[in-house]
Amino acid sequence: MQSTAPSARSLLLGLLAGASGLAGSALSVVDVVGAEVFTVDSTQSSVSISGTVAGRTLHEQGSGSLTTHYQGTLVADVGADTIQFPGQSQVLAVNSGSWQPLSDGSDGSEPANYGGTASFFFTKGVAAVREVQVDVTSGAVAVVNGQFSTEGLTFTIPADGYSSLAYRVEGAYSAAGAVSLAGRSATGQIATASVTTWSGLQILTIPIQYTIYFTVVKQNDTSVTLSGQLVATRSL
Repeated sequence: MQSTAPSARSLLLGLLAGASGLAGSALSVVDVVGAEVFTVDSTQSSVSISGTVAGRTLHEQGSGSLTTHYQGTLVADVGADTIQFPGQSQVLAVNSGSWQPLSDGSDGSEPANYGGTASFFFTKGVAAVREVQVDVTSGAVAVVNGQFSTEGLTFTIPADGYSSLAYRVEGAYSAAGAVSLAGRSATGQIATASVTTWSGLQILTIPIQYTIYFTVVKQNDTSVTLSGQLVATRSL
């Protein structure tokens, strides 16, 4: 994924947009034939953002603004030796606090999933990600001794979703506004997930470790890393 506009606006958009590769206000009923619905455990599911912007570090707006928990549902078809994610999962980011700017980019703060700030020469900006909802899809993936590869899993923000990133930049360069994050996706992570059974529960644990590179001034000079895990359970 590449971003080529060498402006402070693109710095913030590039970094925080990465977070969208993985909160909405309501869950709808899921009906997928042959699949099971797992409930995401928000106490164990969280994803953090870190990164650099042309060599400058992305910072928190306040304590915990670059980490949030996730809730919702994961839909999976678990077989004897395979697992498949057919879609219609609704993994929702929880608001981590009240962050700048407002949802339209104007001055002020309001609840958001993530909030970050970055400086570039004589320019400083803030950005906030809101209402991120993610679906998970895959083909049939082999399960061996309760473990499976995440390489074939795709995390997608629905094209009709309301996920957005608001930004406000001031200084040598000034701009403000909001962009939709609908339709963005991430895939290809090489990691090991698990599906286990314990005390009457079937437990899915999916690690999250994605690094996405952007071009701001020089080739691939900006990166964002998403790290954490999703844990979901269902009663047997």
